[in-house]
Amino acid sequence: MDRFRIDPEISMPWVEVAQSSRILRDVLSQIGDPLQDSAFAHINSMYPTELASGWIRDYLSAAIEHLELWADVAAPLRFHEEAVVVHKLRPVQALARACVESAAQAVWMMDAGNARDCTLRHLCLVLDDIDEERKVTPLGEKHRFVEARQALLDSVAANATEEQIGRFPGYMAIVKMASAAVAEKGSKEGAIRDPIEVERLWRSAAGSSHGKRWPSVALQISIPAEELTSGRLMTGTMPDPLAITQILKLADAVVTYGVVRFAVYAGYEPQLAKMMSDAAARLSAVLPRKDEE
Repeated sequence: MDRFRIDPEISMPWVEVAQSSRILRDVLSQIGDPLQDSAFAHINSMYPTELASGWIRDYLSAAIEHLELWADVAAPLRFHEEAVVVHKLRPVQALARACVESAAQAVWMMDAGNARDCTLRHLCLVLDDIDEERKVTPLGEKHRFVEARQALLDSVAANATEEQIGRFPGYMAIVKMASAAVAEKGSKEGAIRDPIEVERLWRSAAGSSHGKRWPSVALQISIPAEELTSGRLMTGTMPDPLAITQILKLADAVVTYGVVRFAVYAGYEPQLAKMMSDAAARLSAVLPRKDEE
């Protein structure tokens, strides 16, 4: 297999995303239970059976977990003297896509606009979770999830109908909504307002994850590898660095916005700047230095 060295200027954004995932994990761990009178305290009171704040924390934790695995490959905290970081086509697309999908659920729920609408979206996610688990349950046990679904609807019937709760719009839709929200209210770098471009990135990442052939063409570039005696050039292929950067930056933008929003909704906005700086300082203390690598 041909290998091509990546210019550090090209790979620097990948390292930045890797380190961002570690900082976000630290920050998320510093955010405690929702404080009194916080947005989440109010939302949780509307459906205390399944606390929305706990679900959102889990979505964000899952998103960060995917990027942490990328970080361990792309920017490990420990180097063996003979180690070489090899970037392949599909894994980064799969991990970044999984991160975006996980974080997008959190962003979609928190971006509803008011406590009641956030609660409705939370209930929508809970119902979808029940439906998904029912699908993988043996036939003789599926009734438990039908009953659980109805029990939830009955418990909130005085305040919300099944029609008002709605059905989960699907990952493609919420990824578009989340990216647009981040582009409007959060980071202008990485997030994308154009739904067509978001869909292109998401479908490319999904196709890569599923082993589809077209992403192996669309997400790779040709590199002259060797000059033949006839004067013709033999070419090799490598993952397109720009495609890697785009999907990683989208993932990082959505999960970063999600963690910040989570802190605000949980009542920790006054402490957030210090949480971020403390997390960055702790990471800096363990980062390998050039002369140590």
